[in-house]
Amino acid sequence: MKKTILALSTLAIIFTSCAQDKTTGKNEKAEIKKETPVKPEHVKISDRELQNNIAKTMQNDFAYKETESTKQAVAILRETNNVLNYIAKDKTKKAKEELAKLIGELEILITKDPSVALVPVNVTYEVNDVVVDIPTVYQVTDAAKKAMDDGYYQVAKKILANLTSEFTVNVSYLPLVTYPKAMRVAAALLDEGKKDEAAIILMRALNTLVMEKIDMPLPVLRAEEFIKLGAAAMLSDDKDKKEVALLYLDNADYQLQLADAMGYGKKDKEYKELADVIKDLKQTITENKDSKGKFEKLSEKIKNFKERLFFKKRQNTKRDTTKVDSTKTK
Repeated sequence: MKKTILALSTLAIIFTSCAQDKTTGKNEKAEIKKETPVKPEHVKISDRELQNNIAKTMQNDFAYKETESTKQAVAILRETNNVLNYIAKDKTKKAKEELAKLIGELEILITKDPSVALVPVNVTYEVNDVVVDIPTVYQVTDAAKKAMDDGYYQVAKKILANLTSEFTVNVSYLPLVTYPKAMRVAAALLDEGKKDEAAIILMRALNTLVMEKIDMPLPVLRAEEFIKLGAAAMLSDDKDKKEVALLYLDNADYQLQLADAMGYGKKDKEYKELADVIKDLKQTITENKDSKGKFEKLSEKIKNFKERLFFKKRQNTKRDTTKVDSTKTK
């Protein structure tokens, strides 16, 4: 999904005023352009193909991987429907016995394998690709700074909202960690003869989902794919494989500079380290030396960078189940 870069009719005046120095009349934007990295020529892959490659990588990162523990967890959830059937048939004693069994099984399973505390049931993706080059980043940030200097804070807020190039992953989880508590509440209600309330608690637990949203910067993901493509090119039999690989690396380097300029991990020293590794790898290719090991090192480095900087929130989210309480009734 491509979005329009900015409402130019609204921001044209701001851009124009940013371009001119009030005291000297110099064109600041022209000076910036001289220092701005030039976007490399297009590579032998379409934007759609590149996007599909990124989607496949992300699907692999977030795909639901069935294990013996998740199979057991899903089986326990299915058995909860038996409890609801017993309640519907007024078999309270049988319902409580089944609940006690399921509570024990769930608690043992979660203790043995904490990863089943949240079981992924659905993954969706969306793309918000507004900014595609570094000059545009400078235009947007200059316009926002000008608006801030002039006291137009809400205008600045709207301008910066457009400074986006992200691949968003939305994951839905079943919060198994909350089920034992819900089951205990249901059992207590059954003891009090409140069958309908107990059934509501169990149904609400079964229908409760934890939603997780992870925003990944597209420039970093593109850089990762360009590096893979460069490595593949060097393993091919193409006579121009060196030139193709170097072009892929140029694009990877540019995308990382774009991510840095947009503030994704701003001032992170690893951007500089990645740039140095890419420069060294390009020299290796140019000198006809074996590049396989260095490609592997670069791929691992950007993978670790991505996970450290942007998956960190994901790990925190997946472990934060204390706010999920499916036992509350209105």
